[in-house]
Amino acid sequence: MFYSDDKKQYSVLNRRTFLLYLLKLSFFGIVGWRLYDIQIKDSQKYKTLSKNNQIDVEIIYPIRGKIYDTNNKVLASNIKVFDVYIIPENTKNINKSLNELNQIIKIDFSDRRKIIELSKKVKKFEKIKVLENINWSQLEKIESNKLNIEGIFISQDYMRTYQFDNTVSHLIGYTNKPNREEVELPFISNMPNLEIGKDGIEKSFNPNLIGKSGQREIEVNSYGRVIREISRQDSQKGNDIQITIDLRIQQYALNLLKEHKAGSVVLMDIKNGNILCMASTPSYNPNKIIQKPNKEYWDSILENELSPLTYRCIQGLYAPGSTFKMVVAIAGIYHGIIDTNTKHFCSGKIGLGDRLYHCWKNNGHGSMNVSDAIKESCDVFFYEISKKIGIDKIARVAKDFGLGKIYDVPLPNQKKGIIPSRDWKKKKYDESWYPGETLISAIGQGFVLTNPLQLAVMTSIIASNGKNVKPNIIKQNNDIEFEKLEKYQNAIEIIKSSMFKVVNESKGTAYNSRSVSAPFAGKTGTSQVRRITVAERESEDFRKKEVEWKKRDHALFVGYMPVENPRYAVSVVIEHGGSGASTAAPIAKEIFQFTKNLEI
Repeated sequence: MFYSDDKKQYSVLNRRTFLLYLLKLSFFGIVGWRLYDIQIKDSQKYKTLSKNNQIDVEIIYPIRGKIYDTNNKVLASNIKVFDVYIIPENTKNINKSLNELNQIIKIDFSDRRKIIELSKKVKKFEKIKVLENINWSQLEKIESNKLNIEGIFISQDYMRTYQFDNTVSHLIGYTNKPNREEVELPFISNMPNLEIGKDGIEKSFNPNLIGKSGQREIEVNSYGRVIREISRQDSQKGNDIQITIDLRIQQYALNLLKEHKAGSVVLMDIKNGNILCMASTPSYNPNKIIQKPNKEYWDSILENELSPLTYRCIQGLYAPGSTFKMVVAIAGIYHGIIDTNTKHFCSGKIGLGDRLYHCWKNNGHGSMNVSDAIKESCDVFFYEISKKIGIDKIARVAKDFGLGKIYDVPLPNQKKGIIPSRDWKKKKYDESWYPGETLISAIGQGFVLTNPLQLAVMTSIIASNGKNVKPNIIKQNNDIEFEKLEKYQNAIEIIKSSMFKVVNESKGTAYNSRSVSAPFAGKTGTSQVRRITVAERESEDFRKKEVEWKKRDHALFVGYMPVENPRYAVSVVIEHGGSGASTAAPIAKEIFQFTKNLEI
C-alpha cells in the first residue's frame, strides 16, 4: 500500500521535473536565438541605434561678419547676449516647463504654443529658443530657479546690433529668422535657426556675411545631459564688408533732412562712382526691429503713411521736373536740332492742337537760347525743341545718361523708373503716342519717372564730360576708368556752362544758393503732384498761396562740385518741398560745403 503510493509520487515528480526541464530549455533557446539576432545577425543595426541614442551632433553657428563705412567706422556688429532654450527630451512635460518659466518671466501664450508645436518637428535633443537677449535681472531669476524647471537652460549667443540706429538703416538693412522659402537657401540649409539679412547690404551679402557652420559630436546620457565632447569642428566667422558710405556725410545729410517730412540725398564720387551718401527720411531703427517683442514698433512703422521702410534713394520714383531739361537739350544739340545760337520766344505759353502748354513764369521769359533756357528753366523753349526732336530720340539719350536703369549695385528692390517712348506706351497701354505727351515729357513731367540715384548718376556723367560713371557701394582700392561717351562731348560742354549759370549768375534759378567757398554748378527742378487748373494758373498769386503739404510740388536739385575739376555729384529730392530753388538747392549747397571741409 505505501509502496504503491511512493511509486506514484515518484512518477509524478519525474514528469514535473522533465516538463520543467523542457520549459527551461525552451526559454534558454529563445533567449539564445534572440541574442544571436542582436549580437550577430543584427549587430550593426543595434550598434547604430545605440549610438544614435547616446551620440548627438550639435551645430555650432558662426558669428556674422561686420559692416564698416569707408573710414572703418563699424556700422553693424554683434554683441554677446544670453538666450533661454528648452530641450523637449529633457522634460516630461514641455507645457508644464513653459508654464513654470512663465511664472518667472512672462512669455506670450502664442509663443508658448509655437514652441510646443516646434518641439514635435525638431530632431532629437535639438534645442529650441524660448527667450532671447534677457537682461541681468531675468538671468538671475532663471538661474535661481532653473533646477526646478525641467529642460530649461541658458546659453550665451550673439545678437546683431547697429551702432548708429537709423543713420544707415535703409542701406544696411536688418536680420531676422528665415521664412519657409529662405530656410531652403544653400548657405543656411543646415542652420534653420540662424538669423539672416532681410534687407539692404545684410540681405545682398548673406552668403559672405554668414560664414560657415561648425559642429561637435557629444555623448549624452538617458536624460539628454552632455557627458563628454567626442569631436569638434569650429565654425568660421563671416567675412567683413566695407562700403563706400562716409558716415560723417550721411549723418550731416540726415540732419538737414530732419526739417522735412520726407526726402533724400545722394552724393557720389565722380572719379570712381563710389556712393558717399544715400540718406533717406523718414527712416527706421533696425535695433528696435530685431529686438523682441517688436509688434508695437512694427505697427508704428506700417501705420506711418510716410512709409519709413521705403528707401527713397532707389525706391522713390519722382517726375524729374526741370532737371530732365538737360537731357532734352543734349538730345537737341546731338541731333542738330539746336545750337548755341538757336532761339525761341517765350510768351508764357504755347499752343498745340486745342491745348495750351504753360511756362512756369506766367508772363514768359522772352527770347531764349539753350543756355538761358536752362539757366532760367524756361518751359516754352523745351516745348518748342521737343516737337522737332521727338520722344524716341529723347528716350535714347536719357538712357545713355543713366536714367531708366537698374544699376549693378548690391541693393535690393531698386525701382527702374520710366523713360517713355512710342514703343513703351504701345506695350504698356496699347495706345499711340500723342504729340502733347512729348511736350510734357520735355519738362520732366507726364510719364517720366526717375529715382534719386539715377539723377546723381546722370549728373556724374555730365560733370565727367561724358564718362559712363557706374555707381558703386562696395569699397574698392583700385581706380576705375569709365568708358567715355564721345558723341555727346560738344553738347555736354554747353550744358555744363549752362549749369554754372544756374547757380552763379543773376536770374539763375539757384542763384540764391551760390557759394564763394565751395563753388558748384547745378540745375533746379520742381515736380508737380497735381494738375493746376486754368483759373489757378491765370491768378496772379496762385504760387504764393499756402496749400496743404500733400498737394505741394516736389523740390529737386542736381549738381556737381568743384566747378573746374568736378569730383562730387549730388541729387536732392524733398517730397512736397515746393520749389527746387528754395528748398533743394540750399541743402545741396550745405552738402558740398561740408564735403569740401572734410578734405581740408
